[in-house]
Amino acid sequence: MDLPISTEDLTRLYRFALLLTGDEVSAQQVFYDACMDCAARLGGYRNEDGRVACLLGSLRQKARATPASGIEARGVARAFSTLPEEERAALAGLYTGLLPARALAEALKLSLEQMGRVLKSARERLARAGLELGEPSLEQAL
Repeated sequence: MDLPISTEDLTRLYRFALLLTGDEVSAQQVFYDACMDCAARLGGYRNEDGRVACLLGSLRQKARATPASGIEARGVARAFSTLPEEERAALAGLYTGLLPARALAEALKLSLEQMGRVLKSARERLARAGLELGEPSLEQAL
């Protein structure tokens, strides 16, 4: 499948899927399904950000519908996987650098103010989890 998206952005989108799902098998399936779902529409977007936003939205939707694989994450991955879906999606989008903040908020259907609150909450949860795991800089490990 040949998608009109840079290899760098495809790599970031896969990382986004991996952060959302918590395991490689689920991430690969979600990534493939999202690419197949969006492939026909991607040519209609004027720029890379629009194509990335289309795939990001599809990845998020498909990750929500994917049951947990049963593989138990550890450490940072476990803490990240326990975040509420909205926080996990926002933080994954931020960490992967997929889109500028405003475009990421739009893709996640959040205002900039909501995005700020969601990110703050997610970071606070990760910080608490890091202290519990004995990792004072959990967010940096991601």
